[in-house]
Amino acid sequence: MSSQVADKSVVTTLVVLISALVLLAAVLFMVAALMGVVGNIAPDDGSRKQAAVLERIKPVARVSFTVPKPAASTELKLSGQEIYNKVCAGCHAAGVMGAPKVGAKDQWEPRFAQGMDTLVNHSVAGIRAMPPKGGNPSLTEANIKDAVVYMLGETGIKTDAAPPPAATAPPAATAPPSK
Repeated sequence: MSSQVADKSVVTTLVVLISALVLLAAVLFMVAALMGVVGNIAPDDGSRKQAAVLERIKPVARVSFTVPKPAASTELKLSGQEIYNKVCAGCHAAGVMGAPKVGAKDQWEPRFAQGMDTLVNHSVAGIRAMPPKGGNPSLTEANIKDAVVYMLGETGIKTDAAPPPAATAPPAATAPPSK
């Protein structure tokens, strides 16, 4: 019996030893494979850090001294009311920074007394806190005039800025009166 126990003990020890060696070989193989993968990574040259820094400090906007091109022709076909709603109402509805409020006749009458051309010129070129063309460079002088006429009309000031009558043909030549 002792011989059987000794044989079992030797076999058990041998199985444990072989299992340990196989496990060790598997671990060493995995470490070698991992080192091969890690060895293929390019060394960090700082470009990723530099790109991240440049992204963090990039300017929010750019200053341009060129005159922007007018927007598509759809902008030019707007009515005075549409232009007022899109551009002018931001200041003229609430009287921001001294802008005459639409509906405040006492604010508009002295300005209108200077003449419609002066009002339109001030609107196109900008005056005091008002930027040229209300801040929308794609508007034409005709667009601005339509918006001014709309604001004056909403205030109750009558303008004679109605579109000019259609051109009529010159009167037909008549025969001179006979003597």
